[in-house]
Amino acid sequence: MDRNKVIPLEDRLPQLKKERKQKANRRFALYATIFFLLILAVVYFQSPLSRVSRISVSGQQIVSRSEVLRASGISNKTHIWDVGSGNVEKQIEKLPSIQHASVRKAFPNSVSIHIQEYGRKAYLLKNGTYFPILQNGTLLGPLQKGFMPTDAPILVNFTNPSALKEVSEGLAAIPASLVHGISDIHYINGGTDPDNLILYMNDGNRVVANSKTFGDNIKLYPEILANLPNGEHGTVHLSVGSYFVPDQSPKSNNH
Repeated sequence: MDRNKVIPLEDRLPQLKKERKQKANRRFALYATIFFLLILAVVYFQSPLSRVSRISVSGQQIVSRSEVLRASGISNKTHIWDVGSGNVEKQIEKLPSIQHASVRKAFPNSVSIHIQEYGRKAYLLKNGTYFPILQNGTLLGPLQKGFMPTDAPILVNFTNPSALKEVSEGLAAIPASLVHGISDIHYINGGTDPDNLILYMNDGNRVVANSKTFGDNIKLYPEILANLPNGEHGTVHLSVGSYFVPDQSPKSNNH
């Protein structure tokens, strides 16, 4: 070993002391940081800062924001760590018009709720007021006065609850494009007459059907319509068999 490269111990002592001091300082800084973060966490969790200060609700059309918040159980007195997303979602989904709910928490104290509602399949007209019927069959409360539905058929004169249920289930089972082609469905209380429904279509035709077989038979309408002469309108019968009766022209009415 080259004796010229050997550093005497007394020359190394200052450097060792300096390194030990640096290590001690780093250790102290680490412990101090951890302690400071723990203090901040305790202060945060015990202070009003951890309470929910902002709740956003999106996706609702039928149900109101206040109904969603009431079902969620979240308020400005709720601590953010008490918000269990899964449990809150289940509570919101108990509302009859809600199909799915999604709850997300954002630091430090915000909650966002996004909901997906059941689609409206029809509106029951009763005493001049419209009552939405959802795709799961739920009949909701009345809409505000002056509202005119345009996104689903209107059910008129449905005094028979079983017929209302059958037609609602039928509408839920057919394609949306076919549902949107129906303007009104009128219930005709004709005793034993199987033809207890008249559907007024947006294309100018009418459909005579039976509430018990409506859901299956109305699916034949697009095929029947495709085979009609261009511009001809009339009545499609779908209760017993299927056939078309054209409207009488003004000329034929004069004879």
